[in-house]
Amino acid sequence: EKQVRRMLADPRASSLVTSFAMKWLTLTNLDQVIPDPVLFPGFDDQLRRDFSMEAEAFIGSIFSDDRSVLELLTADYTFLNERLARHYDISGVRGDQFRKVTLTEKARWGLLGKAAVQLRTSYGDRTSPVLRGAWVLDKLLGTPPTPPPPDTATDLSQKAGEQPKTVRARLEQHRDKATCRMCHGVIDPTGLPLENFDAIGQWRTTDAQANAPIDARTVLPNGVPIDGVVELRAQLLLKRPETFARTVTERLMMYGVNRQLEYFDMPQVRAIVRGAAKENYKLSSLVLGIVNSDAFRKQSVGQVGNLRRIGNPPGQIQER
Repeated sequence: EKQVRRMLADPRASSLVTSFAMKWLTLTNLDQVIPDPVLFPGFDDQLRRDFSMEAEAFIGSIFSDDRSVLELLTADYTFLNERLARHYDISGVRGDQFRKVTLTEKARWGLLGKAAVQLRTSYGDRTSPVLRGAWVLDKLLGTPPTPPPPDTATDLSQKAGEQPKTVRARLEQHRDKATCRMCHGVIDPTGLPLENFDAIGQWRTTDAQANAPIDARTVLPNGVPIDGVVELRAQLLLKRPETFARTVTERLMMYGVNRQLEYFDMPQVRAIVRGAAKENYKLSSLVLGIVNSDAFRKQSVGQVGNLRRIGNPPGQIQER
């Protein structure tokens, strides 16, 4: 325990942000999404870098201060420079330097309010409730949705000559097909509450292309009706905060033991989460639980040697 706490306090522990968290959340490859310059004329590579720096600084503050991992979803602060603050329509921030800023708008709290997440789960010309819903299910709840069957039509592009429709309207038309309804009935309700964020993370109340109001209402798979990102966040943590804590624990353990987890690992994961609940799921409580687990302590020599490798953990942590 003494050595773990010493290592977590070392500046080099910041690699947990860049080598673990940013890759777990698939935020290291924001350049894979290229916003349409006609639709988003103010977007450029510097703003993309600002998105990434905000996400790293935000996650890093929670890890370095040994705060509860639940704050990854609930924290009412972030790190902004002047340009990113303007992008978020936040006043009072001057200069290029990033600094901690308290957020008055609850929609911006936690990971769900970060432009890096919204860009990564969009296409260059539109948002995607499907990508966003799948991201929430996989990265936050640890329940990745099943990929679509082969040859399933997934194109929601606006058809030439048609009356412009909102992404939601196009998605509902797509979901009417029997082959699509089963999966979309789980994925879409989790992504639609994020529709007030456009493809580059700016808040909007109107779909500019369709000239129609944004409707962020939905009914979650558990039957609970919600409206927007604030209510989605509340549902993610309201009754079962241990679900998100378990997801973080699973991904941390995969990173620590350098392999995918198996069924026989899950009792250890559940025990770690139960123990960490006594400390409100502080990062150190999860790491200490993993270090004291049989999965970590009873590895072969080859497995331990592999822990020196820095990069994407195998399997689920990589982009599916």
